[in-house]
Amino acid sequence: MRHLALLVLGLVTLPAMALTNVDLYRSEIVLDQTAEKADDQARVEGMKEVIVRASGDRNAVTNEVVRKALRQNTQYLAQISYGQVGGEQTLKMGFSAPHIRSLLSQAQLPVWPAARANLLVWLVEEKADRNIVWEHSDSQVLSLLKSQATVRGLPLTMPVGDFDDITGVAVSDLWGGFIQPVGEASQRYPVDAVLVVKAQGNSVRWTLYDQKPATIGITRQAPLSGSNNGADAATKMIDQISDYYAKKNAVVIANESSEAIKVRFTELDDAVGFFTLENNLKKLSSVASLDILKIQGNEVTFNVHLLSSPEEFKQEVLRVGPIAQLESVVDQPALPQPEAVSPEDAALDVNQEVDGVANDVANNDELTEIATEPTAPVIESEMILVYEWQGQPYVAPVAEQEEAIEVDASGDIVEESAPDVIEAAEQ
Repeated sequence: MRHLALLVLGLVTLPAMALTNVDLYRSEIVLDQTAEKADDQARVEGMKEVIVRASGDRNAVTNEVVRKALRQNTQYLAQISYGQVGGEQTLKMGFSAPHIRSLLSQAQLPVWPAARANLLVWLVEEKADRNIVWEHSDSQVLSLLKSQATVRGLPLTMPVGDFDDITGVAVSDLWGGFIQPVGEASQRYPVDAVLVVKAQGNSVRWTLYDQKPATIGITRQAPLSGSNNGADAATKMIDQISDYYAKKNAVVIANESSEAIKVRFTELDDAVGFFTLENNLKKLSSVASLDILKIQGNEVTFNVHLLSSPEEFKQEVLRVGPIAQLESVVDQPALPQPEAVSPEDAALDVNQEVDGVANDVANNDELTEIATEPTAPVIESEMILVYEWQGQPYVAPVAEQEEAIEVDASGDIVEESAPDVIEAAEQ
């Protein structure tokens, strides 16, 4: 019983883990009823939102690999349905987490893990007077904060505004930057950081204490601060704070898990043909990236990382230029050759083996099995697609040279070859 009491006491005294798991792969987009293909447009926007949220990188949608994937957005979708927001029809989408993570990996973009820091937001608005904005307050700034935080996947907690909150911290403490009472009033919330925001018209000033509330005002950790202006000031603030946490916690995952095939091209007789082929392959919507595995003579072998199925790649590759498909080959790595052994060493090894077996028989009542042959290593083979490059060899242009003009002692032309030069000479 005493041990149980100690266990319960330990659980009570342990700090609560405040990291919040964010649903990264769902989005809901309002359909543009005036658009010709409203659903197609909404799927693209929804996938963009998911990619930015999962990567933490606002510029991720401009990545060339991502731009290709956006044109094939249906293969990343796991769920789709219709909804309503504010009387407008929406498209609700759920994207496949493994497929999105694989895409980010192929594009060499970071992945911001779903377990993210939870921020307690103390928001003070100055209108006729200054007031603290609570969780259920009617505030446009609060609405913008929550909306953009959802887009970026930044967990926010607003104070509920009950008796403890009202008596624990004053407007003057928040506006004046008195951090001791702010830290004490924030300790009742299981959060990882505290954000103090002062909104005045179209301007916001903010201070982020990226530490547990219990340590605010005690440690010497410097806060982050900034200011934004304009109608989207609150949105910009959330973007800046999201960028900070994404840079702090996001990681780039190697693209070992992406589907890839080996492709060999023959008859590449010059560098121009090689670079033309490489650039054309990179432009294919089914290709994420290329790795050059081997160049031998006029042949080059690529490891092609795919965004779609191998069948789609096979259909596309024939359209990149003058290419003919040949019979595929099996890549069978060479078996390691045994080391040469001299007759003297072989006889010595046999004698040692016989002596060892004799000792085993002498020391054991039964000898069940003696391995006489080593186990052959298993060498995996791999299929290689083979194509023949049929482009014309590159021919460097030859500069035209004008022949010399011979002139006699009187200045008359002896040999005519370049009319324009001759005309100039006659003048």
